[in-house]
Order: sequence, then structure tokens, then C-alpha cells
Amino acid sequence: MKLAVVTVTKQGIALGERILAAEPEAVLYVPAKYGVEPNARIRVFPGQLGPLLAEIYGAYEGFVFLMATGIVVRTIAEYIKDKRYDPAVVVMDITGRFAISLVSGHLGGANALTRRLAAATGATPVITTGTDVNETIAPDVIATEIGGEVEDFEVMKKVSAALVDGDPVGVVDLTGVEAPSLAGPLKANVQRFPSLEALGESPVVAGIVITNRVLDLAPLRRPIVILRPKNLVVGVGCNRGTTASEIVEAVLRVLRDHGLSDKSVKTLATVDAKRDEAGLVEAAARLGVPLAFCDKATLNAVPDVPNASAAPLKFVGVQGVAEPAALAVSGGRLLVEKVKAGNVTVAVAECPSRRAR
Repeated sequence: MKLAVVTVTKQGIALGERILAAEPEAVLYVPAKYGVEPNARIRVFPGQLGPLLAEIYGAYEGFVFLMATGIVVRTIAEYIKDKRYDPAVVVMDITGRFAISLVSGHLGGANALTRRLAAATGATPVITTGTDVNETIAPDVIATEIGGEVEDFEVMKKVSAALVDGDPVGVVDLTGVEAPSLAGPLKANVQRFPSLEALGESPVVAGIVITNRVLDLAPLRRPIVILRPKNLVVGVGCNRGTTASEIVEAVLRVLRDHGLSDKSVKTLATVDAKRDEAGLVEAAARLGVPLAFCDKATLNAVPDVPNASAAPLKFVGVQGVAEPAALAVSGGRLLVEKVKAGNVTVAVAECPSRRAR
């Protein structure tokens, strides 16, 4: 994690240097008045916290402030916007007695960072998130573990409240994506179910569902938070000069028509001859996913391609693009065979659980 460690006192410098030793991506910020020689991992600033934060806030994944919590709260207040995007913020007193997870404990990783800092410095970790202190599962932690995302944060709040209150909550994993939080025994109020139907017939008051499918949850009549694993690879072929809009429209339509969520797309995949295809590059950017390229040998080595075609073999030298690219990059199984939509061909493959993160 790329960290900024900030002290405004001389006493905090020694603690900051201990943190640098434990966190290889950390940078320590020290007031210039202390005469510390700057280097690659130690930087000096005039000494005022507000201007420093205005300059560096967007540059780090997490912040460790070695000072009073009140100072930090007043300084960062204007920057804290949304738990989905806020960086991790941890506060430590300058003697290193306590490490406090202040902001973005789960999604930002502040709780995990607090525990690491406590282990490295001997501090007492202070973590106040309800699911942690109750030692139960947390939907946003599970989402992070599987490299996915929470579909609806408002629903998640209701499910988390049920977990903290000890109410019965069900878990359904429809993908087999392994999450450490769900390994082994769960608390008595948390129960696994093999299907949505089984959960719906149970007395649980809320649920967590891990799936890449678009589901109708209305009949369940209780808050169900969906966690979207990033386990779909969309293979894309296109004619030269195809626009990004046409490609994006084709991808989203194929996903929609087959009941698959675009939030579970891990990457687009295509043949390496398309590296300079501007529309395809832009389409991946619009969808917010990377674009993977496969060479001809890789595509031609994929066995049992359902719809191998003479056209790409003639013009590009491969048995196909959309299907073999999706299969090669995912390492999994084909969910949607090649669909042609105008100038675009689309196929969708699902990663095996070990490849979904």
C-alpha cells in the first residue's frame, strides 16, 4: 500500500522511521524545522498540515498521522467523501502506544493497516467497526477478498446492521470464488445456503449473495446485498475502424441478454493485431477494465473452440478472436458463445475461482 506517514513533532520522527522499516511503500513527511535530510523515503514540508494534505491527498492509498486524533479529524474533514473511494486513515500517538483505524476500515484497508502497524511497533490496535468488534463477517470485506465490489451500499448497510445485531443472515455463493472470511465455521447467526430458493424459504432476515448474474431479488422480501466478483472475461473481435460506442453497446447488450452483470467483467480480451485499434482501446477505458492481448499462437492453441471461423484465419491468421481470447485469458469455461453484432463479435468466459482475484 502506498502510504504517507506524517508527523508534526520531533518525537514522531523515530516512530515514523519504524513504520518505514515495516511498510516498504511508505514515505515519511517531516517538518523542515527539524533539519532532517530528505531522501527517497523522507520528505520535508514547511510544517503546516493543511497545505501539505491539500498537496498530497490524492497521491496515496493510505495515510498514517502521528499526532492527536482531533487534529487529524479537523484537517481531513473536507476531503472525506465516500467509503468506496476514501483512502485508509490511521492515527497513532507519537509514543506509539495506540494505532487507531479512523477512516475506510474495510474497503480502504485501514483496519488491516492498523493491525500491521500495531504488530510492527507494539502499539495497541483500536478498531471500532461493528462487524470487527463482534467478530463476524462483513460484506465489504468479503468483496475485497474476492477482488470484487458491492452492488448496493445502502442495502449493505442494512445487512451489516443485521450482522452486528446478531440477527440470522444467510450467505449464498453462486460462483465458488473463495473468500477467507467464509472459510471455516461461521458465527451462529450466519448460515450458508446452496441456492437463493433455499435462502428464501429460511427465516433469515437478510442475505449476502456472491454472483455474476443479474437476479430478481424482489420475491425474497428482505435486504440482500449482492457482491460482484470480477470473474468474467469478454472476448471481443471487431472490424478495423469500429467505434468505441459500437463496441461498448455490443458488450453490454450481450451481457444483458445473457443475464450477466457488467460489474463482474474483469477484462476485455482480443488478438494482439488489435493493439492499435483506437475504438477497442477506448471501449475498455469506458468500461473501466483492462484490455488483454493474445498472440496468434495462443489463440490457435485453444482447444475445442465452438465457432472457429475461416474469415479470421484468412485475414488475421487465427481460428477466431472472441471465443479463443475469452477462453485463453480466463482459463475457464465459455458462458456465452460468439455473438455477432454489426462490426463486433463478443464472447464471454468465466474464470475458475482461483483466477477470479
